Amino acid sequence: MGQELIRAEGAWARAQSAPLFAHWMEMMIVSALEGSMGNVWTLEDAPGGALVECADFLFLSSRSTRSAESLLRAWKQERAGRYAILVARDPALSALVPDVFADKAEPTRRYAFHKGGEAFDRERLARFAASAPPGVELCPFDPEVCRLAMQAPWSRSFCDQFRDADDFMARGLGVAALRGSELVGGASSYVCFSGGIEIQVETRKDMRRRGVALACCARLILTCLDRGLYPSWDAANPESVALALRLGYHLAGPYDAWELYRSGEA
Repeated sequence: MGQELIRAEGAWARAQSAPLFAHWMEMMIVSALEGSMGNVWTLEDAPGGALVECADFLFLSSRSTRSAESLLRAWKQERAGRYAILVARDPALSALVPDVFADKAEPTRRYAFHKGGEAFDRERLARFAASAPPGVELCPFDPEVCRLAMQAPWSRSFCDQFRDADDFMARGLGVAALRGSELVGGASSYVCFSGGIEIQVETRKDMRRRGVALACCARLILTCLDRGLYPSWDAANPESVALALRLGYHLAGPYDAWELYRSGEA
């Protein structure tokens, strides 16, 4: 029997792990450490390491490979089968992942963007927001849009990190692309934190490459700016990178990650 994960309960407990992530500019880590969304996991006899779990992401930081491996094995023991994107900035810690998860871990590459300092061009964003294809209307997320989003696999990530539609309406933010009564795309708060959101963008397969994502993201960014919120961006592929650059973000560079249980099998 392996060690058990301990959830850091309360602001003081979460703060004990904050130094491990001090120079890691990742808003999902901020969200978990401040208690907005997600969890911070530690082990009783390995205080030198922590796992931040927020939405589908896991962030590993540790002062030793021994404590890092113990954390990974404990997470596997309790959470096996749960899809996650695992990121460990230290190559020595990242190298532990295939040993712990074997064929349930697949390497992937993602793209980080500088956080803050963007000089968003509001006029340019407004033009993008007005460029939705004919027959497509942009509107803010409301309970009905949340209901529509949860009906299809491609759109569930707009809202599924929140407890329910009421929770999303209270803390989340989103712009939907509607064609009649159909949801065909959108951009929303994948995760929220004090002072901002992490943007999630999706377009229904048959509506891609028509400017739907560009229009929705531009409108969402403008809404964030109007409310004094920071619209954070992280990219899973070169297409997302290209979209972010058009919108005004500055690429920091690629980083390596691991997809755990991508097939959904334990």
